[in-house]
Amino acid sequence: MDTSALVNGRTYYRLTFADPDRTMPAVEPLVFLKQAIDDGGTSGFVFQDTLSFVLHGSGLEGEEQHEDITMYFMDEETVRSLCGVEELALAITEAAQRAVSLNFPSLTHPA
Repeated sequence: MDTSALVNGRTYYRLTFADPDRTMPAVEPLVFLKQAIDDGGTSGFVFQDTLSFVLHGSGLEGEEQHEDITMYFMDEETVRSLCGVEELALAITEAAQRAVSLNFPSLTHPA
């Protein structure tokens, strides 16, 4: 994700995989709020979980933050790993194809 293309209020997706073959995706939708500098002077990007955004609004507005709001301050490298909805759809499709080709692998618990 090109950080200069981020749009305030738009949802972006963090995609992770539970397995090394990348057949079991997990998706976390995040709302982009703004670019900011933290108390230590580090530049980054502020995101919020989508559920709390819908239920309680932006965690950046108002005097008190609701306890159910989860905010994320991310550096540029982390933000570059996020994707838009089209990229997400493609990645999920590719994961499904890998899962089929590998006969739907199962997770194993280390002994």
